[in-house]
Amino acid sequence: MIEFIFATILIPLVALITGFLIPGLERKVQARIQQRIGPPILTPGFWAILKFFYKEKIKPNSPMPRLFHSLPIIGVFVMYFAVLFTTPEWWTVNALGTVVAVVGLLKVIEFLFMAIGSFSRSILSVSMPYADQIKGAVMKGEYRRFFEQQSVLRAFKMITVGSFPLYIAMFVPVILVKSINFSDIVHFQGFDSSFIFPGGIIDLMYLEKILSLKPILFTFPGLIAGFVYFIGYIMVLNEYPFSIEKAKSDVIEGPSLEYASWARGGYYLMRESILFVLSSVFITLFIGLPPTLNLPLLVVHCLLCLIMPILFSIVSAFSPIFTFKQVYPVSMGFTALGFLAMVVSLVMGVV
Repeated sequence: MIEFIFATILIPLVALITGFLIPGLERKVQARIQQRIGPPILTPGFWAILKFFYKEKIKPNSPMPRLFHSLPIIGVFVMYFAVLFTTPEWWTVNALGTVVAVVGLLKVIEFLFMAIGSFSRSILSVSMPYADQIKGAVMKGEYRRFFEQQSVLRAFKMITVGSFPLYIAMFVPVILVKSINFSDIVHFQGFDSSFIFPGGIIDLMYLEKILSLKPILFTFPGLIAGFVYFIGYIMVLNEYPFSIEKAKSDVIEGPSLEYASWARGGYYLMRESILFVLSSVFITLFIGLPPTLNLPLLVVHCLLCLIMPILFSIVSAFSPIFTFKQVYPVSMGFTALGFLAMVVSLVMGVV
């Protein structure tokens, strides 16, 4: 029970600290590619959030401003539990340490992006010319249109089509192991209770144990699924080239357009939490090293979680924004590739 309590507090805290580093790492990599110096590592993450928390509060143009402001905080709590569901200390006291549970939480996050846009009404996107709203005025053919509503429609399309590659890739380890439990999946790759030692003393034994793992990523279906997961990862994050939901060319910031002060800080915090969770789930499923209370293993896990953001930063630096004419075939193609990995996993399981 003591380990459970410490894991509940410390592991999400370490995840949050790692999340503070990821935006700065993204910006630094992209700046170097574009032959710029880029900002300090902590500026886009930690210091930006701290700055927004001290900004003057404003009332957004929203039918439900309190709910609109609280949605990012809800997203942070959802990701908090997504991290805990993958930790070994939680597997003994709950039945939610499964791939299905984490998929459900990720779908909640996708829904939150739609809700954020639905509760925002930016004056910047009122159709021109401005409609006369004085009582008795007659404006034929005029209507109010908001950037956020356009983003909601795009978010719905991305949820319907764009998230398939990520979720299909997540179930390839499930098929190989024949279990939806994270505990069975990591044990299949060589992780067991002997990895976890009280006190977290650094020893060469840890390195030997990590090297003794047999990651699913190094199998043929695992390699395909890992590639598909990476593309789905970018789609779920709505980053280049799949950032049509918040394309600055026509919808500016999309759903988050009216977030300011502490609410924008909360929005950035939610994004950083999502970045860490998606990387952490990948490391747990495909490498077999979950976030655990043991300090050396937790540090290694967090360092591995930085690899995927670096890779997607490189891809984003060279990518234009895809319209849905490009998003649909790309999503279908990688979905088909994910199905191929599932079929190969089934064949390997039979053999």
